[in-house]
Amino acid sequence: MIADRLPAARANRFTGLPRSFAAILLLLLAASLLTGLVSGGQVATAVDASARVQDGLVGDHALYADVLHRVKGGEPYYAAVAAEHRAHHYPLRPFFAVRLPTLMHLVAAIGLPATQLLGLLVGLAAICAWRVRLRSELDSRLAGDLAALLVAVNLWQLVERDWILIHEVVAGALIALALAFHRPRRPWAAMIVLSAALSIRETVLPVAMLFGLFALFDRDWRAAAGWLAVGLMFVAGLGMHLSAVAAATTAADAASPGWMGMGGWATYVAFLRETSILRFAPAWAAATLVPLALLGWAGWKSRLGLAVFGVHSTYALLLMVAARPDNFYWGMLIAPSLFIGLVFAPAALTALFRSLLRPGVSVSSAAV
Repeated sequence: MIADRLPAARANRFTGLPRSFAAILLLLLAASLLTGLVSGGQVATAVDASARVQDGLVGDHALYADVLHRVKGGEPYYAAVAAEHRAHHYPLRPFFAVRLPTLMHLVAAIGLPATQLLGLLVGLAAICAWRVRLRSELDSRLAGDLAALLVAVNLWQLVERDWILIHEVVAGALIALALAFHRPRRPWAAMIVLSAALSIRETVLPVAMLFGLFALFDRDWRAAAGWLAVGLMFVAGLGMHLSAVAAATTAADAASPGWMGMGGWATYVAFLRETSILRFAPAWAAATLVPLALLGWAGWKSRLGLAVFGVHSTYALLLMVAARPDNFYWGMLIAPSLFIGLVFAPAALTALFRSLLRPGVSVSSAAV
């Protein structure tokens, strides 16, 4: 049977959970499912009617296409991006309303087709890395194959050339690759990949911070020093970005309305639906699969499972609290790796229901 080739209960941290804890987790799961179903998975993605169109593109796609056209023509990035933000009625303040220049310089230097090919190679590396990692960790060919499939279908934006200019698409593929590479005693591959992702999108920072915290908890001072160096380089780069944006803007430029959307769980689910393969499925699919994927990551009893759950729970909190409805593209940072958690969901659910249905077990005697 297929279930026999998926992660067993012994690999799940919910095995032997006290009945009361199992009941609480199942109630939270039911509440999240119900909230997602009631909300309908809708997110405000409509483009303003006054938005400019460039080569048939609209919204962020058109903005970055116009910026790219200027940069390829020899105009400095910050002058180009400031002019196009004004022309497209996009905010320029605070400074992180403006994207880092790395991706635009790369596309201008090697061209859009070559950049797309590079993105596809990163995506292919993430797919293969997760396949190999789960086959090794779980001694299960099926688990590795399912993980590879779940990563592949949620990197669909890389296949469409227009999406390669959206920074979160490339950064999300790099995050998925870095998570597959994460090994506490061999952090250097993940460190290099995350450094590349940070140079494209500063919202990758929570992943690097969590990996750095793990190194501190392990008292692995070499790894901690490496992550500190990554952080210092990032701060230096962000400082230069701040200075350049400030030099290109004025007090009259539009300011962002802020990032305290407080949309809660419904917004988080809607973001994942809009930015994953589930955008082509009914709303109930996202309402069901997003919480199950998180539950799966929470249940996998391994260091990698804990690390990935930490990453995804952090982004879930950030999206629920800070994101506005039109920030849906932030979901692209986590969609490629989130749904791998579905591989572990059957074992997690089985363990929870077994704990709920068996005679009571005291908290002190249970193996959590």
